[in-house]
Amino acid sequence: MSRTAIAVLLLAALAAPAGAAPATLNTKLLDKTLDGIQTAAGISLAKRLASCNIVLHKDQSSMETLTAPKPDYGAKAGDTVLTLVLDFPPVPKQVGPSLPAPQQKNVKAIWIIDKTGKTTALSAWANVLLNRPVPLGYDASNNC
Repeated sequence: MSRTAIAVLLLAALAAPAGAAPATLNTKLLDKTLDGIQTAAGISLAKRLASCNIVLHKDQSSMETLTAPKPDYGAKAGDTVLTLVLDFPPVPKQVGPSLPAPQQKNVKAIWIIDKTGKTTALSAWANVLLNRPVPLGYDASNNC
């Protein structure tokens, strides 16, 4: 994560209410944070979401800078919990008789960003988006 993104996160920590996510998400801060998180695909998380046609629900997502440790997340005071609510495109229909795969909607992807900018995935989709190289899926349909 770049120094600029880390500085932005630290400023957000000072501006956020103690121990709770702000009532409204600062979308500019979110955009800068997503641009600063590098994925195994060699691009930022923001670019990966866009290239994979994953819809980000900013109105349902949150960034919370912790004022106290959160042991269930393995997070310390000062770490930021990033929770994104995402809609994933459906997997293409396979050849032969089968039902189309349902679209995954309102999926929560959760990361911890520590004070140094290190990003750790806490949920399955957060791990896939952060740590799986191209392709995201198992075939060329998710070549992002």
